Amino acid sequence: MTTERPAVRPWPATARRPGVRGGSGLVRRLPLLALPLVGLALWQGAAWLFDPRPWLLPSPLDIARTLVDERSRLWFHALATIEETLLGLGAALAAGLLLAALIAASRAAERTVYPWVVASQTVPILAVAPLLGVWLDYGTAQVLVAALFAFFPVVVNGVAGLRAADPELGRALRTLGAGRFEVWRRATLPAALPSLFAGARMAAVFAVTGAVVGEYVGADRGLGYLSEIATAQFQTVVTFACVAWLAAIGVALFAAVALVERIALPYRRHDVAPRRRRSP
Repeated sequence: MTTERPAVRPWPATARRPGVRGGSGLVRRLPLLALPLVGLALWQGAAWLFDPRPWLLPSPLDIARTLVDERSRLWFHALATIEETLLGLGAALAAGLLLAALIAASRAAERTVYPWVVASQTVPILAVAPLLGVWLDYGTAQVLVAALFAFFPVVVNGVAGLRAADPELGRALRTLGAGRFEVWRRATLPAALPSLFAGARMAAVFAVTGAVVGEYVGADRGLGYLSEIATAQFQTVVTFACVAWLAAIGVALFAAVALVERIALPYRRHDVAPRRRRSP
């Protein structure tokens, strides 16, 4: 007499499998936080051991105290930098996406415009920024420099993404009676979104750099302006505090774009490969 073995039911995708531990988000991020924490600890230890002059190399504790004691002054200048960065990033996204759509849709635009977009990156923006500071008012020049820094990755990633759509899918939609805009909305845009968000993440970081460069060449406020004045007055600890603020702004903008990407593309958070079922 044969005995039938009961069928083994696969574990649901949402259930936690036996023998597999699910760590918390903080535990998974500990290796990411370990490197900067170790670096700060070594920096503080070296400051205690060698006791350098404060204007030469302040300690992390001195920088932290400056961030607290000078918070009102730093926040005033940070607001100016944030405003310039957001305006420059918005201008770069709007102009870059329009130009990328034009280049992707027109071979003539690709031959006549795209080479000049690439060639424009050979001109150092640091050499153009002082001229913009002379020609334009304070604020406008900083926004334009931030937009110039963020413009190129938006265009390049936009063109690559808009050309990533499967042509067979487009032909299938046209066979079903879809118009050009419907094909663009159903096939071209969804395929381009990952590349578009990649370009937006890069542009968010570059826009911060552009705003600071614009403040260096001519401004009356902003973290770049404050760090330049502080360095000239040997207030190195204030300069480091400005750098900490700029790093925080760049990380926050990068995380904001990544959050929008997670909301707009929820399928990218899940595994697409089938998981191997454990034997009973």
